[in-house]
Amino acid sequence: MMDARRDPTLAAGVAFVGFSAAHLIDEFLWGAPAEFHLAESTTEVLSLAYMLAIVGLLVQAARGRRGGYLGLAIGGGVILAADVLKHGADILAPGPWRDGPVSIGLALGLMLSSLLMSISALRWLRAQPAGEDPRPT
Repeated sequence: MMDARRDPTLAAGVAFVGFSAAHLIDEFLWGAPAEFHLAESTTEVLSLAYMLAIVGLLVQAARGRRGGYLGLAIGGGVILAADVLKHGADILAPGPWRDGPVSIGLALGLMLSSLLMSISALRWLRAQPAGEDPRPT
């Protein structure tokens, strides 16, 4: 059984939160809210809700809760798929993309950290017997 205190999911999750915040700022600078016909205030509220949800899932995972790990696995997979589909072709196209290496680094960092978070969360879930609470009593 994996120990939540030594689980790579938590480290990947912290990196994911950092890259998410920085990539969101990059998205805002390049007009993503307008692309989706969202007002700035609506986008800010959605961003806050997203960040609170991710941090909440990390807290639950750090406490050894299956729901936290399941949420991180699903959330990481969804964000990975969304970012690859939205930015993958643009990043691979010839010529600069957005702000060059900084924007590319943020997008790739988000993709990699979401992949690592999902895989490690799934590994943690597989290591836990179904129905058993892994938290110490």
